This record gives sequence, C-alpha cells and structure tokens, in this order.
Amino acid sequence: MSPRPRSPARRPCSLSQREAHVASPAEHKPAPEAHPAAVATTGGTLRAAYAQYDVNPDTHDVVLRIRDATTDQVLTETPSREVQAMSKYLNDYAATLSRHRAALKNPAAN
Repeated sequence: MSPRPRSPARRPCSLSQREAHVASPAEHKPAPEAHPAAVATTGGTLRAAYAQYDVNPDTHDVVLRIRDATTDQVLTETPSREVQAMSKYLNDYAATLSRHRAALKNPAAN
C-alpha cells in the first residue's frame, strides 16, 4: 500500500440528521425509524471499498479485509498477517506442549 498524494480541495465530513416520522396514538403503527439517524457524507474524497470477512483456516480466527471496489486490492487487513502468523505459532506451540505433558503423565503409552 503506497501513500496517496494529498488532495488540495479536501472538504471536511459533514453530518446531517434525518427526522423520523412520529406516529400518533391513533395510528398505532411502529415507525420504520424510531430515532433520528445521523448520516455522514465525505464529499466524494474516499475510495469505494467493501469489507470481506474470512476465517483463517490455520487459527480459525475471523479476518476482516477492506478491499478497493474497483481493483479488489486489499487496503487493510485486521488482524495483520504478522499477528495471524504469531497466533498460528502460539497455537502450534500450545498443542506441542499439551502432547508433551500428556506423554510425561503416561510413559507407558510411548
């Protein structure tokens, strides 16, 4: 991932409020939005992206990848590949230690 040059015409994010319909007691229908919802707009400076959830087959942990919608390039990944590798190593070490302790408790099984 390489840094992008700064855009000279950056506009700050702005929040707008949507007003929810308040039902009268006579209508007695639940409103689709009971509370006002804040909507953030960026002014079009963010790249179109989507989230991909995946399960790491080695550690069985959920991995979240944010991908660019046009190129499918991975923008960010949580947890990082380094953390995933460390988790796999620690899981393998714990399994080895468990097997070693089990072998020490029951020497006749060897």
